[in-house]
Order: sequence, then structure tokens, then C-alpha cells
Amino acid sequence: MKILSFILIAGILVACNNNNQLCDCVEAGQEVNRISASFFDRPATQEGKDSLDLATQKRDEICAPFQNMMPGELHEKAAECEALKFSAED
Repeated sequence: MKILSFILIAGILVACNNNNQLCDCVEAGQEVNRISASFFDRPATQEGKDSLDLATQKRDEICAPFQNMMPGELHEKAAECEALKFSAED
């Protein structure tokens, strides 16, 4: 239940911190990846599965508008997203 609460709170904070829905999509995908990776460090539980299912559903809903977007438009939106910026040092 703690993981579920964390996801909900994190989702609310993420939604309030930026206005770019693509950034929200990227961050939701990162949350799915984080939860998935946690299964390598601990036994799988129903609670963990439920958290992953919820995070995946949220990601799919947020990312749906970008499924058929043209690359140029995606690139423009991505330029505004801090989560997609990286340096050669990373």
C-alpha cells in the first residue's frame, strides 16, 4: 500500500510541476521502469504487481496523445522537457 500511495503522490506532484504533457509521459514511463526494476531486487508481490499495473495504466493514458504524433511535433515538445535533456557526461 505504501508503494501505491507513493505513486499517487508522485503523480500529483509531477502533474503540478510542468505544463508539458510529453514531460508527464516521459516521467510516467520512468516510474514504470523504476517499479519494474524493483522486481529484480525483491520478491514479486501482488502489491507490487498492482502498483506496476496502475503505473502502466497511468502512463498509457498520459502518453496516448503522442502515439500518432509526427516526429517534428514530438521533437518540438521534447525540447521543452527537462526530463529528456542529457549531456555527453551522463
